[in-house]
Amino acid sequence: MTPRRLPERLSFGGRVPWGVGLVIVLTLALSLTIAFGDRHAGSLFELTALAPAAVWGGQVWRLVTWAFIEPGPLELVFACIFLYWFGGELGREWGSRRFLAVFGGIVLAAALVTCLVARVDGDVLAHRYMGGWATGAALVVAWGLWFPDRVIRIWFVIPVRGYILAWFTVGLTVVFAIYSGWERVLPVLAAEGAMLAWLFRGRFVARWARLRRSAAAGREARQREVVRRDRAKKRAASVDYLRLVESHDDATPNLPPEVDAKLDDLLRRRPKGSRSDDD
Repeated sequence: MTPRRLPERLSFGGRVPWGVGLVIVLTLALSLTIAFGDRHAGSLFELTALAPAAVWGGQVWRLVTWAFIEPGPLELVFACIFLYWFGGELGREWGSRRFLAVFGGIVLAAALVTCLVARVDGDVLAHRYMGGWATGAALVVAWGLWFPDRVIRIWFVIPVRGYILAWFTVGLTVVFAIYSGWERVLPVLAAEGAMLAWLFRGRFVARWARLRRSAAAGREARQREVVRRDRAKKRAASVDYLRLVESHDDATPNLPPEVDAKLDDLLRRRPKGSRSDDD
């Protein structure tokens, strides 16, 4: 198999983008290998599951392996169907490289959020997670919001628009969390939240930019107000100083009239011994 033929082979004859086919192949290969090894070598499922306590102990590979290994045959079948159906259409829209980047980001984000929450929640710390339920739900949400007007039939009977399917999936996960405890579905909640954040990143960025512009305008307005107040204080201080000087001038005592006249007379008289007098 040459490198040029690899994308073509992974696309299953052009049925899905090669990026989606790569995820399907990895899921099948890892799940079957781990299942076979677990029966003969033991504890391989335990070694690859997302266990927050083990991750904090240094087993960081669990941040990735948990999402590609299905614990049972039915889970494996449905995981591949979800990837083929929803992932295939998204991959054609996004392209294989973008699909792989988003898929990998969702896997890591869900795992990291779960491990961070485990630091403050003992039930999450003791739990173990495995399988593609989280990524599958995230793909359903992405498909529904990317194709909001497309119609899918649940159980091949009930028609549902993509937009409703996306938010129904999120709502159903929340209901599961309320009834059974969020420690059971935390990676699913995190994966759906990460997908929503990525899909609506444009709005978040625009809103953040508006907030930054508003904050900058507020800072400039406050600075202008500070400068205006400083100038007003300086003007007030100058006016007070002039008034003080004028009050001191007005308070200076006048000389008696006869003394004023005598001083004027002395200033007008020429001093004796000058050159003009000698002549």
